[in-house]
Amino acid sequence: MVRLAVEVRRGDRLLEKLANLGHVFPSNCGGRGLCGRCRILVLEGRELLSRPTKQELALLSREELSGGWRLACQAIALSSGSLVLELPYLTYRLVVEGVEGPVELSPAVVGRQLVIEKPSLADLRADEERILSSLGANSMDIELLRELPSLLRHGPSRAEAIVRGGEVLDIRPPGRPLLGMAIDIGTTKIAAYLVDLRVGKLLSTSSDINPQVAFGEDIMSRIAFSMEGPDKLIKLSTVLRDGINKLVREACSLAGASPNDVYELVLVGNTVMHHSLLGISLRGLGLAPYTPATTRPLQVKARDLGLEAGRGAYAYLPPPIAGFVGSDALADLVASGMYELGGTCMLIDIGTNTEILLKSGDAFWACSCASGPAFEGWRISCGSRAVRGAIDSVRIEPGTYEVAYTTIGGAKPIGICGSGLIDAVAEFYRAGILDASGRMREVGTPRLRRRQGVLEFVLAWASEAGAGHDIVITQKDIREIQLAKAAIRAGSRVLMEKAGVGPEDIDMLFIAGAFGSSLNLASAMAIGMCPSVPLSRVRFLGNSAGAGARMMLKNVGLRRKAEELAKHIKFVELAVEKEFREEFLRALSFPSLGA
Repeated sequence: MVRLAVEVRRGDRLLEKLANLGHVFPSNCGGRGLCGRCRILVLEGRELLSRPTKQELALLSREELSGGWRLACQAIALSSGSLVLELPYLTYRLVVEGVEGPVELSPAVVGRQLVIEKPSLADLRADEERILSSLGANSMDIELLRELPSLLRHGPSRAEAIVRGGEVLDIRPPGRPLLGMAIDIGTTKIAAYLVDLRVGKLLSTSSDINPQVAFGEDIMSRIAFSMEGPDKLIKLSTVLRDGINKLVREACSLAGASPNDVYELVLVGNTVMHHSLLGISLRGLGLAPYTPATTRPLQVKARDLGLEAGRGAYAYLPPPIAGFVGSDALADLVASGMYELGGTCMLIDIGTNTEILLKSGDAFWACSCASGPAFEGWRISCGSRAVRGAIDSVRIEPGTYEVAYTTIGGAKPIGICGSGLIDAVAEFYRAGILDASGRMREVGTPRLRRRQGVLEFVLAWASEAGAGHDIVITQKDIREIQLAKAAIRAGSRVLMEKAGVGPEDIDMLFIAGAFGSSLNLASAMAIGMCPSVPLSRVRFLGNSAGAGARMMLKNVGLRRKAEELAKHIKFVELAVEKEFREEFLRALSFPSLGA
């Protein structure tokens, strides 16, 4: 827990007040008091807050309420004053690194040396015409045009013009940095990369939790939230823009630079992130047939999106592929280079929303699977995101059923994150604690017990944990993992059936995403989550969406290539595929041991 003093004014809702201070609670109810994820302890100033709502009375015990526990989304300040709160202490391990292929430097914006000729009676051309003629350009940013007379008459005789295509974006003193930002907008996290566009060097990175998680942990929750009213979409847009701007400032500060030196941004994300950033209604994505508003590549002035950048800067958004396969999957494709490989290749970007891409010959298929909540630790009895103290790997000794585990940061265990869950389930199956259907067996160990009629296995006793209670995995938790892994397995099988190939035909399997980078692939294959291919054919890419965005930032030719690829990818909507339902039911079971 972390202690925090907060000044509130009458009408402040604590959830929003804390979000503005950088304390964001993952939520799956959109702040309606239904999920209980935003619990806080009020140590001082309880009298300033509204009485507990019926939602709090349903989710918090009488003892918790009398002890000062509240839901931040329900507590509203009735008068101004000071509060002292305790919040869950969450230090997220955000994977921002990704394998980036070699790329020739050819950015969209360049700096051009400019000798400014003062206006005279001998040259009566308009100021704009004189500059455009000197640079061989054909247009000028409107904000620059507004200041052009002063710049030409009172500025230095030598300057640098920032040119994008045929447009002059800015005129400034020479010698300043020329920077670009690549930004991967994930459902759970945002990662930003600052690049020197003169030499192509990565200068700094910054990352944080996507602040939209306060309104839903998954994309369907956020779509539902946005459909409650136009102000809700504005809220999603605003917090996302503010989160991006915060990372832009942080990345620039780390590099000793200014956002005013950033003239090009490339932003990738799933289609919901794409639309919500642009302020496009999500209604089409929330109702069948789940169609996006646009699948065109967009080039928008950064200022029109409320993004902090240099004068005239542009934001480039590659095209989404479909309703639930976004431009982040396209960036995955660019970073992996699989479009240039022969044979059959598959890419699985495992995250809150898992995208699967398959290439066979010259044909491409793509699909999206809802897999995130369990892998992110939600809906799991002792689940945790990848934070300090989360169990991230597990080994169980057959016969004795003794447990060995590691935690993030080497701290005492407080819960178990996605990679640890996959390990644990695989180990349970190998050790005979689970049968092929996923049912727990009552083997002879005190670690396996029945509480309130439900079987559970103790990974860490309270005496060794940092959570104050036993860390367990229950039968219900096993079922949640089965649902998540079955979705990925079935999605990959459907794509293979469309292409007429099998696991044995896969020449290269790429695993991408923050969760994928920490995944024990042997465990994932043991429970039947991923296609069984030789480990020599597997490549881990890390955050390849971010890497692909950086590559498109540095080379405009790759943007054209990605746009062309997007036109030829065949999207498979799993919800209408009979084969998916059949494969999903089969994939719930675990494969035969040794298979």
